[in-house]
Amino acid sequence: MGELAGVLARPKLVRLLDPELRSELLWQLDNLGVSFEPTERVTDCRDAKDDKYLELALASGAGAIVSSDADLLVLHPWRSVRILRPAEYLAEAEGRGP
Repeated sequence: MGELAGVLARPKLVRLLDPELRSELLWQLDNLGVSFEPTERVTDCRDAKDDKYLELALASGAGAIVSSDADLLVLHPWRSVRILRPAEYLAEAEGRGP
């Protein structure tokens, strides 16, 4: 949770995100979210720091990873997990995408 709070506190996001909304989002994730611990180690990403997201996707049974990180996007699809940019994911959710 600390990492997400740090990201949401970055200057470029602070000016875009209402402080009340930020607090509500963090509260909901902390109180209503589900945690997973990776059980399988992977080394498939060219940036080793991003392997943790792949491990978490496996542990949680995720169908998609939403990211703008080129090191993850280049893997799409990965072990039947779709890796999509935020705009692509939103377009699909709204019925405008593939």
